Amino acid sequence: MTLDYALLISPSPLQLNLCSVHSPTLREIDALPDKFNTYHMYLSMLLLDIDTYYKNMESQGDSYFAGYTEKEKRQILSIRAEYAGLTEEQRALTGRLDIFGFDRKIVVPLTQALSFFLCEKIIYSPEENEFLIFGAESADPVCTINSRQLSELESIILQLNAVSVNTMDAADAKNKTAAKIIEKLNKRKKAKEKGAKPDPKLELPNIISAISACHSSINILNIWDLTVYQVYDLFARMQQNTIFDVLKMSVAAWGNKDNKVDFTQWFECIKP
Repeated sequence: MTLDYALLISPSPLQLNLCSVHSPTLREIDALPDKFNTYHMYLSMLLLDIDTYYKNMESQGDSYFAGYTEKEKRQILSIRAEYAGLTEEQRALTGRLDIFGFDRKIVVPLTQALSFFLCEKIIYSPEENEFLIFGAESADPVCTINSRQLSELESIILQLNAVSVNTMDAADAKNKTAAKIIEKLNKRKKAKEKGAKPDPKLELPNIISAISACHSSINILNIWDLTVYQVYDLFARMQQNTIFDVLKMSVAAWGNKDNKVDFTQWFECIKP
């Protein structure tokens, strides 16, 4: 599900069939125990895929299972062995919760991440291997979120936080051949993303500082009431307007081919 631009920039929670999701404000992120580090940890939990999970487990060796009972360790290793024996088509159709649901080191922070972005109370049920959603005044769950629904929910949360998610769901494939093609395309995209180095200039705290210093009315005191998406949107708009200002001055001083400026450029549609 791709969200409309109006939904992305809205300060109001997005009402879904199962629950409500909101783009957090900077003030809500600032209230987290470790502020932006915790926020980025939450995003990383939503982005964690099965292959990365197992590679991390393998790199840590036995130290990964520190604090686990022997029974828990055997169960996790048994599931890993079973997953390793699946074909590519079967792996593409395996939900993340089908794997992560048996590892509390993953389930606990994943639940915390979902709780931060959802308006309702959410808990994980190991018996059902599903998340339970509770209403404001309900002692019983009003609905559940299974592995397939979790992927859709995470995609919406990431969009509201200006995180690009372009991978396709192999479960939507009409046949095994299509599922295999989708899985290969997703692997290539992930490999490309992992090879890219993050730009410190584009980290959220630096963007907050830059906007506060340059904007005519948004400053370091009131910027904290903007949502994350609104901040990225404002940053992109300011960049576009800077380019427009330079273009105007350039044409005024030196002219161009047609000696004209597109005066609608400052309100062109953008989507960070």
